[in-house]
Amino acid sequence: MTLGPPDKRLLVLDDDADVSFTICTIAKGAGHDARATTSADEFLHLVADWAPSHLIVDLAMPEVDGVEILKRLADIAFDGVVIVASGLGNRVLEAAGRAAAENGLNVSGVLGKPFTPNRLRELLSDKTHQPHLKAPENRPQEFQVTRQTLTAGLAEQQIGVYYQPKVSCATEKCIGFEALARWHHPDIGIIMPDRFIPLAEETGLIGELTQQVFGQALRWFAESFRGTNTTIALNMSARVIADAGLSEWLMTQCQVLGLNPEQIILEITESSSMENPIMMLEFLTQFRIKGFSLSIDDFGVGYSSLIQLARLPFSEMKIDKMFVISASQSEESQKIAAAIVGLARALGLLVTAEGVEDQWTLSFLAEMGCDSAQGYFIARPMSPDDTLSWLANPPVIDGGC
Repeated sequence: MTLGPPDKRLLVLDDDADVSFTICTIAKGAGHDARATTSADEFLHLVADWAPSHLIVDLAMPEVDGVEILKRLADIAFDGVVIVASGLGNRVLEAAGRAAAENGLNVSGVLGKPFTPNRLRELLSDKTHQPHLKAPENRPQEFQVTRQTLTAGLAEQQIGVYYQPKVSCATEKCIGFEALARWHHPDIGIIMPDRFIPLAEETGLIGELTQQVFGQALRWFAESFRGTNTTIALNMSARVIADAGLSEWLMTQCQVLGLNPEQIILEITESSSMENPIMMLEFLTQFRIKGFSLSIDDFGVGYSSLIQLARLPFSEMKIDKMFVISASQSEESQKIAAAIVGLARALGLLVTAEGVEDQWTLSFLAEMGCDSAQGYFIARPMSPDDTLSWLANPPVIDGGC
C-alpha cells in the first residue's frame, strides 16, 4: 500500500463514487495522497492500517449513518482531522459536527454538498486543526491539586493574575480587561484555574483565594487606570457572594486605591446565579447600590437565563464563547448571538462577546450592535508586564486604553 506524507493522507467515506473521485482529485492537487471507499467496514480498516491524517465522512450512508461512524472514530480515539460532509442541510451538518467535536474528535469543519474546490482546500489546509501529535511515552505523573497543595500555594502567594483585554466592537479600541487567576507553581509551572477553583470552592478556600486575586488585580489596575473610563472584570464565585464582608472589603479597596466602583465589573456565571436565588438577589442588589457593575457570564448555556435576567440587577451579559467561536461557520450561532444582543438592547444591558478568534467575527459582532469583545484574535491573557507592553503597541488592532 502506498504511503503519502504522514500529515497529508486523506481517506474519504462517501456512497457516491463521483463525489469521492472529485474530492480525491482536488485533494491530490493540494498535495495530499487520497483514497476513497463506499464501504464503512473497509473505511474503518483503512483508518487502522493506512493511518490517514485527514478523514471526510458523509453522513448519509446506506449501510450505516455517518453519525455512527463518527462515534466509532471517537471510540478508537482517532487523532487526525475530521471533516463532516453531507447534502442534508446546514443544521444537520453542524449538529453532527458539534457532536463529533464534543466526543473528542478534531473536527476542522463541515462540507456541504454541493461544495466548491476552494472550500475543500480551506478545510484541508486549516492550520488550527492539524493532526494531533502523539503524546510522548513515559510522561511524568500529573501534579495532584489537593487541599494541602492549594493551601500551601495560597500561603506562599503563588496565585497570580493574568489580564485579557476587552475592546469596543465599534472602535476596536481597548476599553478594559478581565482578570484571570493563574497558579505559578515553582515546580510545575502555570496551573490553570479550572484545576484549582472548583477545589477552592469545595474546601472553603475560595474566600482567601478571591481576596488574593482581587487584591492583586485592583492594585495593578489602579496604578495605570485610576481616574479613567477603563474597566476591570473580576470573576466572583457564588460561594463568596454571601460573605457579608466582601462588598465592604471591595469598597475599602476602592477608597484606598482611588478607584471608582463603576470601573469594576463583577462577573457571575449563569449557573451560580441560581444558587439560593433569594440570597443572591439581596447581595447582588447591595453590590449594585454601591456602584459596582454586574455581568452574567456564559449567557445562553443555562436554562435559567431569562428568569435570572428578569430577577437580578445585572448591568451586562456575556455571550458564551460557544456561540462566538462557531459564528463564522454556523448560521445558527450567528442567529443566537444576534438574538442575545437584541435581548440585551431591549433590557438596557451592555453585552460582551468572548471567544473572538478572527476579524470576521469581530466585524459581525460590531454589525449586530455588540458593545465589546475579547478573545485570542484580540489578545490572549497576559502577565501584568506583558499587558502593559501590549497596550503600548497592540499587535493586531489599533488603539489603546
